[in-house]
Amino acid sequence: MKPQHTPSFRAGFSLVEVTLAVAIAALALITFLGLLPQGLEISRKTALMTTNSNVLEQIVRDLENARWDVLPGGSGGSGGGASTQLRYFDDQGVEVASTSKNISIIAQLNFSNPASLPSKEATQYFMRRVVVKIANTSNPSFDFSAGRSFAYSTYNHLVAKTRTTSPQ
Repeated sequence: MKPQHTPSFRAGFSLVEVTLAVAIAALALITFLGLLPQGLEISRKTALMTTNSNVLEQIVRDLENARWDVLPGGSGGSGGGASTQLRYFDDQGVEVASTSKNISIIAQLNFSNPASLPSKEATQYFMRRVVVKIANTSNPSFDFSAGRSFAYSTYNHLVAKTRTTSPQ
């Protein structure tokens, strides 16, 4: 009869190896979980910037396509003055009524007429400067005062129409 040989060791991982593997996995998991809130915040800010950009593009497109005599800020002639207009949008950038419950973005348009260019001393009567302020808020009576400029973004745009005669 042959003598039975019993191995002196057993195949497998030792307790130290398993502990190290769990520690490395836990460290990696904690690192990824720590980055998750920052990634979500960046994603939220990017979505807001994209929506604000779409709202601004829609406003500028509407202004560029509007007839000169229906733009706020005075008549197409030499009548000066400024006016303000509010527009309301939902979270997808679609314009809604001021009484809507879906308001997520408010845009204030400040028109000045007539406008002038820095390089020209003459007033440009068929050009209007539009300052667009966009706030991400659901409050329809949001205050766009100068002291709260941290709460909204400001964009400047010139609307110009060509004319062959100067206004009287």
